[in-house]
Amino acid sequence: MTEEYEDMNDEDIENEQMVDVASSLPAGVLERLEQYATRTKQDIQQVVAEFLEQIAKEHQCDNPAAEDEDLLIDWAEQMFIETRNRGSGGMVMAGSIPFVGCFVGVDEKRRDRRSNLVNRAKRDFTLDPNAAISSGMVGHYIKKDGLWSLSTNNGTTLTETSTEEIPEHSFVADGERICLLAKSGRPKAMTMNGRNYHFLGAPEEEFTNDGAIQLWRLDMQGEDADAEILIGEPCRIMARPPREDAKADWKDVLSTSMGMAKMIEYTDTFVNENMRGLLKPFKFWTDTDLHGHFAPLEDLVEAFEAGSRTFTINGEQGRSGPIVLTKGTVNRMSTESRDNQYDEDGRGYSITLTSTALQSQHGSNDSADVMGWIGSACHDLTTPFSARTDDELIPYAERSTVLVCGRVAVKRKDGVDIPSIKVMGVFADSRRIRRRQTGGDTGEGQFN
Repeated sequence: MTEEYEDMNDEDIENEQMVDVASSLPAGVLERLEQYATRTKQDIQQVVAEFLEQIAKEHQCDNPAAEDEDLLIDWAEQMFIETRNRGSGGMVMAGSIPFVGCFVGVDEKRRDRRSNLVNRAKRDFTLDPNAAISSGMVGHYIKKDGLWSLSTNNGTTLTETSTEEIPEHSFVADGERICLLAKSGRPKAMTMNGRNYHFLGAPEEEFTNDGAIQLWRLDMQGEDADAEILIGEPCRIMARPPREDAKADWKDVLSTSMGMAKMIEYTDTFVNENMRGLLKPFKFWTDTDLHGHFAPLEDLVEAFEAGSRTFTINGEQGRSGPIVLTKGTVNRMSTESRDNQYDEDGRGYSITLTSTALQSQHGSNDSADVMGWIGSACHDLTTPFSARTDDELIPYAERSTVLVCGRVAVKRKDGVDIPSIKVMGVFADSRRIRRRQTGGDTGEGQFN
């Protein structure tokens, strides 16, 4: 695999520990892997890759083609039985380790994890079709006798698809039909939606080490991109850490298997009983000795200046603020949705925070409040307007104290820098809130 085709958010091709293998496995093996993929609703390409990784690790088999068919079938049987005990979540990605901590937020939008691969494939095929096919990452559909044939680096295979139909997973480059290829040599889908979930924690073995806790982007794909999570609840997850040679912008990304959301274990047993009190969000999120992600409301402008980065899109330069954890008292909120053309579902909500320190600095002007904008993903996948006690959700009202995770933005008005937050997650403690009266007006006007 060439570096150009590497995409650390695409789990079909990112496992660098895998070596090149034959493009096909015995029919008996594929039958078992396909059955498992169907049952767990996973891509067959991923199941095949997990099988190859397992036999390499467990049986030191780097070349399945050199093994007897019945032996490979037995190994496939073993994998099926082993992974079946992991529950409905499916298999764990090779190289995954336990991470512990808690979820603090979700990104506002899903993004296609394969769009860059498709664009590269189009470019490379247009420049040099033979080189693109020889790379093993691109297949070329060719019309032959009324059917499509697929040309890859392993030869040409006649499909059963009529030339009057669009061939599987194909797209157009230089007037020709091409596709992305999985490690097995089969076409794979040209799209794979994913969403970043934000996780405050560390590898379980390192959790109590100084400086180990940080804010991670957890790449959730497929159905997991719309998984509901508990903000602030201590938990254990399985994820693959970034490679040591990952680019700087990707060193905080954790990769996951599809189905990982079903394997989240909400527990605080990963620390000694006398330390579990430190995992309570109002301690864990705000403790600057544990991590450097907390910023008081009155310091958000400074946090923006220190942590923002510039970028260029279509020749236009922009600036993106850092993701921070903060704490404040709610003085206004809108729990009824409003139209938002920039939201993936067209809905938006709001929450306004303040503090005595902020009001002491700015009095009653606009800078005394910090506006928080909540998108449909945060609203639907978390519970930003409620505290949780066991299985009970308790809606809160104004003058409740909450924790917020979000991306800071700053605008200048009348010579003054005014911060705002694009909210990704809100945590409310049942003992730090005022209960909201429900059943009437739920708009922000009720608090005037």
